[in-house]
Amino acid sequence: MKAVQVIVTAIAVLALTACPAHADPPTTQQITAVAVGSQGQAVNGYHETPPDGAVPAVSDCSTPSPSAVVADVYACSPSAADASTCWPSTPGSLLCVDNPWDMRLHRVAYQGQLPPVQPTASPDPFALLLDDGTRCLLRNGGSWGGRDDGFAGAYGCGKDFGSNPAVLCLPSQQSCIDRSGAAWTVKVGPLGAPDAHFPPPQTRTVSEAWFAGDRIPG
Repeated sequence: MKAVQVIVTAIAVLALTACPAHADPPTTQQITAVAVGSQGQAVNGYHETPPDGAVPAVSDCSTPSPSAVVADVYACSPSAADASTCWPSTPGSLLCVDNPWDMRLHRVAYQGQLPPVQPTASPDPFALLLDDGTRCLLRNGGSWGGRDDGFAGAYGCGKDFGSNPAVLCLPSQQSCIDRSGAAWTVKVGPLGAPDAHFPPPQTRTVSEAWFAGDRIPG
């Protein structure tokens, strides 16, 4: 009888060893992009891409970038200029980040004096890397599709950061990112016609979240 008990105990120990405990997802890395120096030049591996034609002009830079964690990082209109996260550069221009993976910046022209702006109380990252490798950029205007469950697109995760699929949230939500735990999560799903029916959004973990930091000397 004693030998049987020893064998049963050994089998139980082996079974526990073969079934590892559930591991929590890794903590979301919050990365602060420092892309422009104090002289208005690209730094830290970022580079300016030449414009396709004339440098686009922006008309209003009176609001802070929604992704800024410091003062005087700007969001400018119109949205067609892709100028939602921009740093002051040479007089009359700003450098705006395209995405952190290609480390590209593009220049926009602005007439007048830039006003001082302060970051919002709860900035939203301008870029997300999800746990399955999907890359997403914060929406900056444009006409996106819809769904019959009321979810709207907040980040474009499709080809060339298009809106399909997208990080989704309800209009009543203050943020589209659940930051209640160390590993942030988002809802991801497709968009279509306003009355299009889709399965419930999938929950994905955010591996990396990119914010806009200060300019640095050099």
